[in-house]
Formats: sequence, C-alpha cells, structure tokens
Amino acid sequence: MLNSAVTQLGPCRCRYQTVSAFALSLPPAGVGRSCGSPEAQFGRPVVKTIFVTGAEGFVGSHLVQLFRQRGFDVVAGVRNRARKLTLEKRFGKTLVCDVSDAINVARAVASIRPDGVIHLAATSQAYDAINEPLTAYQSTVTAWANVLEAVRRSVPRSRVLFVSTCDVFGNAGRDGQPLSETTPCAPINTYGSLRYAAEDIAHTFFKNYHLNVSIARPFYHTGPGQPANFFYGAVAQRLATWDPATQGTEFTLPDLNLKRDLLHVHDVISAYERILVDGKPNETYHVASGQALTVREIVQTMIRVAGQPLKLIEQSVDSTTDGETIACLCGDSTKLRTELNWQPKMSWEDAVRDLVRSYQSSKISVPH
Repeated sequence: MLNSAVTQLGPCRCRYQTVSAFALSLPPAGVGRSCGSPEAQFGRPVVKTIFVTGAEGFVGSHLVQLFRQRGFDVVAGVRNRARKLTLEKRFGKTLVCDVSDAINVARAVASIRPDGVIHLAATSQAYDAINEPLTAYQSTVTAWANVLEAVRRSVPRSRVLFVSTCDVFGNAGRDGQPLSETTPCAPINTYGSLRYAAEDIAHTFFKNYHLNVSIARPFYHTGPGQPANFFYGAVAQRLATWDPATQGTEFTLPDLNLKRDLLHVHDVISAYERILVDGKPNETYHVASGQALTVREIVQTMIRVAGQPLKLIEQSVDSTTDGETIACLCGDSTKLRTELNWQPKMSWEDAVRDLVRSYQSSKISVPH
C-alpha cells in the first residue's frame, strides 16, 4: 500500500506545485522579451526586485533559485522563523511574512518596495481545503487580499502575479478538449472555488485600484524534489524505497484512468517569469502542455524509470467522493505561447524522471 498521502488524496485531489537549460535561452533579467516591446515603451516599470510569497514551497524554492541566477534581486517570504533560517542558508535574502496577517504583509511590502510580486503562498492541496475550509479561505482568499492591499498602499505600480489553479474548471474539460482562458469556470470542490474567488479579487483590484495584476493558471506539474504530500511525489518516494522481496510486485493506486496535463516545474517557472515581466494587466494565462495523459501512463513511466519489477493495479475508491473527482484537466496555452513567446523546453517524461531520480539519490526512507 502507498502511504496515506497517496491513498487519501489521489491524483484528482492534488495539485502540483527547481533550474535547467531553458534559462540559458532567455535574455537577462529586466530586459524586454522578443514577444513584446521594451518596458519603457509602455510606461511599465522594469522588474528588478521581486518579492515571492510561499518561497519555502516546492515551486517557490526553485523559483527563488532560478530568478536569482537570472539576475533578479529576490526576497523570499516564508511563514515563520524556522523556515526563514533554512531558506536563508540556501538562497540568501529571506524574511518572515505570514500572508494571513495583514499588518505583517504590509510591513514586508513597505520595507522591500518590490518592482514585482509573485504570490504562491496558499493552501496547495484540495484535500486540505475540503477538510479545513476556514483555514483554506484565510490562506487563499484573505491572504491574497492582504497582499494586494499592501501593494496598493506602498507600491501601486508594482507588477503582481497571482498563481491560481486549473481546478477552477471542475469537470468542464471532461470531453478531453484543452481548456482555454475563455472556457467558463465551474469549480466542484472547495479548493477550486477558493482559487476562483481569489481570481475575482484580482480583477477587482485592477478595475477599482488600477493595480498591474496578472493571473497564471498552471495545470499539473512535477519535477525534482516534489514533496510526498503531493501525489506524484508520494509515488516517487515509495518507488525509491520499494523492496519487491518484502512488499511484493503489485503497486496499487486509485484513479488510474483520470487524465492530466503534466509539465516540468522548470517550464512552469519560466512561464511565471514571462507573465510577470511581459504579461498584460488583468489577463489570465494558461500554463499547460496541451496533452492529456492518463495517470496510469504517468505512473507506469515512473515505475520504469525506477527500475522496479512492479505491476500497476487499480485501487477502488470511496464512491461518496465521486462528486469531487475531476475526470480530465488539459490546458490550451496558445495565448501564453503566442503573446509571450513561451514554449516548454522539457517533456513530461523528463519531469517524472527527474522526480524519481531525486528520491533515489536522496534515499529518503519511509515506513512500509
């Protein structure tokens, strides 16, 4: 049996949220891309100093590393002092910023005065949002409003990126067709509903206060070091420590026929940079590959990369949760590709290979 994170969450209840060769193909930080005119032509501020909330998370920690290597002055915002000490040793400039505390956020933004803000801090698991809705509301909706208000008061010309989720669509993509930015949102669980509410707040702050805010809707992504509280991270962790002699050769998982669009986290971070620097205010951009894969295909590839002689078996799930199961999530990223000249540089096979190998190299042990 897989650990409780996999058994409880399943791929339908997880979302994915370090730097690679794609960075070499981009121009230096603060320089206008070929997909748009230079910042000065539009009167838009050049982005040099970036404040990242939720910097201790999977995507956040990799994003901070990449952006600093790209020449940005990045300030990493983390929830508490313990996380600050850990991240500071790895990446440098870090401060404590509990985004659910409006005063704390206001002080942080006023002291940094960033040219750009990337907001990643929020509940990142559908399972957690369903079981702790008030906590999820505070960390998703209230926290985002706190960030926008702090920007409005201290740095109203700063460029702001809100990272939402493809879960806002619910089962709108059940027919397997890629979902575009014009597809109506229809969230079916607490997690998707709260992110959709946060998107609405972003539009409000643009319309009423003229904040330069854009929205990224990433579809599923993974890569090296993704924690085991995410579905594919948990699968990789189990595969890295699996002993067929004692655990057998059957690998059981739920929801194997669900379909997901899957990207390498490196490409997702590249998209965030493009949107932050060159994205249009009050616009939403899908970060996706446009390819729908079954969970079975993805996990079988992980098993093969791990070199394990395992047979993948479908695990039955509680039928009472069927109403919150999203059958297919596949995104259309044409807008991001054509307007901002973004292209994924890595394949989904690269993503799961890097994930599995990161666990194999770390030899993280888990109870069987």
